[in-house]
Amino acid sequence: MGVAEVNVSPLLLTALLACKSTPDTDGPPPPEPGALMVGVAQVRMPAPVGIGTVGFGPDLGVQSDTPFADFYPGTTAVHNHPDFRAVAVSRGEGFEVVFLRSDTIGMFQQLRRAVVLELQQRTGRDFDDVLVIGATHTHSGPGRLVQGGGMFDVIADRFHPEFYERMVHAMADVVEAALADLKPGRVGLGYAYSSEGHNDRRCEDGLIYENPEIPLVAVEQEGTLVGLHMAYAIHGTVFDRGDLLLSQDVSGAIEQAVQARFDHPVHVQMFNSWGADMAPSDPDLPSREGGDWNPQYDRIERVGIVVADAVEAAIDSLEWTDTPDIAMQTWRVAIDREVIGYAPGEFDYPYGGVYCSVSDDLVTCDGGQHLDGLDEACLPFTATYPAPNQTEISAGRVGDLAFVTFPGEPGTLLAEHIMEGIRDAHPEIEDIAFFGYSQDYLGYSILEEDWWNGGYEASGALWGPRQGEYLAARTIDAFDWTFGDSSPASQPDIIAPFDVGTYTPYAPTPGTQVGTVLVDVPADATWSDTLEFEIAGSDPWLGPPVAVLIDGAGDPVTLPGGQPVDSNGQGFHVSLVPEPSYDDSPDAPTRLFRWIFQVPVRHRYAAGLPDLEGAYRFEVSIPLGDGTLQTATTSPFTVSAL
Repeated sequence: MGVAEVNVSPLLLTALLACKSTPDTDGPPPPEPGALMVGVAQVRMPAPVGIGTVGFGPDLGVQSDTPFADFYPGTTAVHNHPDFRAVAVSRGEGFEVVFLRSDTIGMFQQLRRAVVLELQQRTGRDFDDVLVIGATHTHSGPGRLVQGGGMFDVIADRFHPEFYERMVHAMADVVEAALADLKPGRVGLGYAYSSEGHNDRRCEDGLIYENPEIPLVAVEQEGTLVGLHMAYAIHGTVFDRGDLLLSQDVSGAIEQAVQARFDHPVHVQMFNSWGADMAPSDPDLPSREGGDWNPQYDRIERVGIVVADAVEAAIDSLEWTDTPDIAMQTWRVAIDREVIGYAPGEFDYPYGGVYCSVSDDLVTCDGGQHLDGLDEACLPFTATYPAPNQTEISAGRVGDLAFVTFPGEPGTLLAEHIMEGIRDAHPEIEDIAFFGYSQDYLGYSILEEDWWNGGYEASGALWGPRQGEYLAARTIDAFDWTFGDSSPASQPDIIAPFDVGTYTPYAPTPGTQVGTVLVDVPADATWSDTLEFEIAGSDPWLGPPVAVLIDGAGDPVTLPGGQPVDSNGQGFHVSLVPEPSYDDSPDAPTRLFRWIFQVPVRHRYAAGLPDLEGAYRFEVSIPLGDGTLQTATTSPFTVSAL
């Protein structure tokens, strides 16, 4: 990548430092970058089991009433608990970027704006040109974060103001924690490549095509690798609506598998890139004897293994520097029928349209399926509940790695079109990280010619067949506005956060028998067993209890990378059964919250979980309403190898 002792090409440095206006020679000199500092942080998402998910749509055939879901069914379990992760790279104010990874289906500009304002209130600083928020696109992340009404309620369940505020505060927390963790260090830049973790799901275009790039930004603190930020194209949903599951899904499995390749704790976080047409693969890997488990959990572990193979192979070839140039800017652009340039009668939806489909929308899988009238067969947004008419795009760089964000789910060919356009306009640029699902969300975006093939990816664009290429042009513009000589004639005003108004805070229902082991572990187990135990815990609004596996010496069992084996990770399935149920007694003054933990003693695929042999127990921390924890401990059990 050319990141060595001299890490900036002269042309790129000239573009970066080019003045866009006549400098004030009488004013103070511009700030100079300082020494490189890097930091990482992770915060568990405050999503209660019972919250509705997002993206599947309401399903009248799947019912699960909870206080936290509206017309979506509420979740009943958690596997690989969703969280927020951040990597901060800084050479002082004006020369820094914070990458914040969110286990959500996407990021909405109003939510991002709320985080920027919360950080400004806490720190006195404006993070608009610092913060990149990218989503993993798990459909098993929480919904109820979009105050759009109408079609957006169908996509994401009705807005929940208190939950939204909890999410904003947690996202600001993880940024502050990453900045508090800043220490002198280096960054390592490079690429991994994996065709094994994903495959082309878009039958309608008649192509079998994928791009295997995985850009990597590694960070060292005082000589020790502590973090790895990466991006990969993979539609982040393996689980379906019937699972009623909160989960990081396949992206979390990739992150955990990569963490397991190091001999010490390394913070790994993954943005999604051009995942619109890239389904998670189903690799065929050798299995071994192990406990019964959801087959989809096995599948995401296999995906994690093959992607981790590629990342591990690339680590030694990273090129390191402690003097990277760091820059970023965020731009607002309009989007509607007029600015896109539709002719009268073409995509004739003044407020946007979605789910476009015609009766002869047949999948031919041989290409060339042009569906006449497809732009006349959409569900319209309304004047009361319109599609967004503006969005935001960021461009920046860390060392020789440039990056752009994209507001939603682009197809592979569209993302490549954008990166090629940037390189054509800026021949000095070689390496570009593409962060889709970032800063905002406008649904699917593909090339116009491909849109007319129909299918799911075409139906998900909010502004029709030309949305993809319009946003592609604006993304190329955003890079030029950041690093070239041009600037936009105008920008829309910065959008306001969603209005939370006034609300009555949720009062957690007191739990009964809290801390009681309701069902204990068996005394003996082998690698082919799946352990199950139950703990009486507290209201899910306070968060699930966290079980930690403890060895015979009283120490936490750790993963190969040094992280503890606990129920926040993918080694556990944790479900909740409230008694009485919310259906039977919506206003019960107390409930027995039965938290049920399932743990295969050994996984069928060596995805980073250690093989157990000897004496163990589980220690469970239960959150209480006053902010303290209560501990419950299972009986000891002994594991024998097969």
